[in-house]
Amino acid sequence: MKRITFLALLLLSGCQTSNTSVPLTAEELKHIRYVDMRHLPIKTQADGYWIQKRRIEPIYPIEAAKGGISGCVSLTLGITPDGRVGSYKITSSYPEGVFDISALQAVRKWRWNPDDNNPARQAILIDAKLDYFVIQGQKNLDEAKRNCEFTSIPGR
Repeated sequence: MKRITFLALLLLSGCQTSNTSVPLTAEELKHIRYVDMRHLPIKTQADGYWIQKRRIEPIYPIEAAKGGISGCVSLTLGITPDGRVGSYKITSSYPEGVFDISALQAVRKWRWNPDDNNPARQAILIDAKLDYFVIQGQKNLDEAKRNCEFTSIPGR
């Protein structure tokens, strides 16, 4: 009886862990070969490879909000075979350094599922841009518009 119970528990634990995504180790991340999709428009870069299942919006830094600061962060992200951000690089930010930590904290939580056309779970490089707006008490909106090329501004 103990043997049957043990085998049943072993099978159940195997079933439980088969659907979870374990992050890749640092050593595994070093050996990933990414397909560079950054030559395509941002909105279509992951098409045919990955479908975003979770997008966490960044938290507005308190000091930037109090100061009426708007801006943006542009990044290059590496989507790994486990559907996570495995590598990232800030390619530009305005004002420099103000929103970087907030942006990185958000994108590290993003997750993707492989598209039906990507059963091999091919890793890719994509671009991402996060915009930050202050609706009231704006101090640098004209400069932010110029530097971030905002396509639309909430509340306007």
